Amino acid sequence: MGKENTFLVTVWIILANICVSFSSTPEQTLFGNSNSTEWLEDYTDIVSKFSLRTAEIPDDDLCYIVPGQPLTIPKCEFNPGYKTFVVIHGWTVTGLFESWVPKLVTALYKREPKANVIVVDWLTRAQQHYLTSAANTKLVGKDVAKFVNWLQKTLDYPWEKIHLLGYSLGAHVAGIAGLLTNHKVSRITGLDPTQHRHPETRGPRGHLYPNGGTFQPGCDLQNTMMMIATTGIRNMDQLVKCSHERSIHLFIDSLVNAAEHQTMAYRCSSKEVGYGVNKVRLPRNTKMYLKTREMMPFKLFHYQVKVHFFSSEKLAYTEQPMKISLYGTHDEKTDIPYTMPFLNTNSTVSFLLTTDVDVGELLMVKLRWEKDAYFSWSDIWGNKNFHIRKIRVKAGETQSRVIFSAKDGEYAYLIRGKDDVVFVKSKEDNMSRKEKTMHRLKMQGSHFNNKIA
Repeated sequence: MGKENTFLVTVWIILANICVSFSSTPEQTLFGNSNSTEWLEDYTDIVSKFSLRTAEIPDDDLCYIVPGQPLTIPKCEFNPGYKTFVVIHGWTVTGLFESWVPKLVTALYKREPKANVIVVDWLTRAQQHYLTSAANTKLVGKDVAKFVNWLQKTLDYPWEKIHLLGYSLGAHVAGIAGLLTNHKVSRITGLDPTQHRHPETRGPRGHLYPNGGTFQPGCDLQNTMMMIATTGIRNMDQLVKCSHERSIHLFIDSLVNAAEHQTMAYRCSSKEVGYGVNKVRLPRNTKMYLKTREMMPFKLFHYQVKVHFFSSEKLAYTEQPMKISLYGTHDEKTDIPYTMPFLNTNSTVSFLLTTDVDVGELLMVKLRWEKDAYFSWSDIWGNKNFHIRKIRVKAGETQSRVIFSAKDGEYAYLIRGKDDVVFVKSKEDNMSRKEKTMHRLKMQGSHFNNKIA
């Protein structure tokens, strides 16, 4: 087997926008002479603890690997032949591990049964005033750097087998640790880091923005008010935490639902989100987006729809409610709501449509123009209509492009408050490029023949 090229992969999954600002001191001031690595081998000032958790008991710290004490490695049954995940929590109010930690441990072992999953305990430094805990990330990053450097040196452990995963402030800890090991750690995943980055840390491989990067499905005010009514005002903080913590559950989803429900994010072409992201080499600081459901599995199927509207009259509307139905080889999804931001004569509208149903290969599309009010002047003066000849659809997951033509006649007539207009997979779409060219020449004649005539 050939040697694979390894490179640093740093991914920020951006959700709630939580800002923090604290003074940044140059690396050499914080960590001593930057030209010396002697500090990496001084373990006397390490405060953080490193627990090797097991698949059988993912929610408890039963054995700690202690930097500078090699006998703790076999005692905790660390396997040098396996890859190693280092999980780093963020700020805490309670001083306890949050419930997502054992869930992530379990998911990592489910995806990689032959692995070492180490949880970093920096709870004493994390349970401080937020700005104090944020400043402590530099000290904890130093602890983690010392730990992985000692582990690698003691066991001659391959750097490419080390994967740091940090959430919130823990994402900054991971980034600082990567910096202090001279970027030798092959992979770093930052799950919704706060909006501060140590100035010397390397820029991330990419940014992922689920649902636009703000409030997540199921975390809206309505759901929060329902939760408050049920459990009391003490849980008001859950509105922010719900969205902020979603990044972890999206990552867990990418681990346990990789086969059938792998979530996809999009730039110009499909890219996998989550654990499998290092299979794709992206330009640095690439921004990618995706839509998700409100619960696991989070996967939605994405369709880019393009429609051109004709009319014999000059019409102009805004915020028009539509219902779109998709029919495929596997299943169907009917009455997907979408609000058309504008609807004008001789205009092309392109929009994103999502569904939690895998309809398979698309065969038919229906479009219905809903009334935007119970009463409309158009009901008195007559219904206006748009003519639609074709609908073009690009499936995000497969990247296939399909053209749908009006089922009856050259055009379908879209009338507000009336029946669906139906489009079926175009025969033209099934032709090869050569066949399309020959068909066009047959119907219109070649440019050369036109000149002769």
